[in-house]
Amino acid sequence: MPEQDAQLLHVIGDAPEGPWSVFSVPLGDGTGMASVIFPRSLWIEISRRDPFSSDISIMERIGRQAISRRLERHESVYTVIVQAEDIPDIRTESHEPWYMTLRRCGKCQQTVPHGEVLEGLSNALPPDSRGQITVEVLCPSCMVQTRHRLNPWGVLTD
Repeated sequence: MPEQDAQLLHVIGDAPEGPWSVFSVPLGDGTGMASVIFPRSLWIEISRRDPFSSDISIMERIGRQAISRRLERHESVYTVIVQAEDIPDIRTESHEPWYMTLRRCGKCQQTVPHGEVLEGLSNALPPDSRGQITVEVLCPSCMVQTRHRLNPWGVLTD
């Protein structure tokens, strides 16, 4: 029986968007090729959480998951931009949206006004080398600032 999984053919290298690779993909009428791009901020998070795996093995594992997910949903696989949803073993979905996490006080758990979150975002420094920012939100009820680590994929809890 022929191999049904996508196979990593070649790691192209760094594109401006992030690491880039090419996979062979078995299709109903033969074999196609897929270009898989990892957004840089997501790649930093993936590789930081799995420091003992090689870049190639991470790229192969996550690239296969991303391609399989799109094939299951009958989407195009010719160009695949990896998303956080493609990485179920790394990303855990929060029960609340990231912006609501920023609006909840870390001490009294009350919801802070939108303006306090906006002020915290506007005062945050540019992203660090990991692609993360620190957002401090002041709760006017208890006068405590809650510190959050944020990347383009959501609020970090670790």
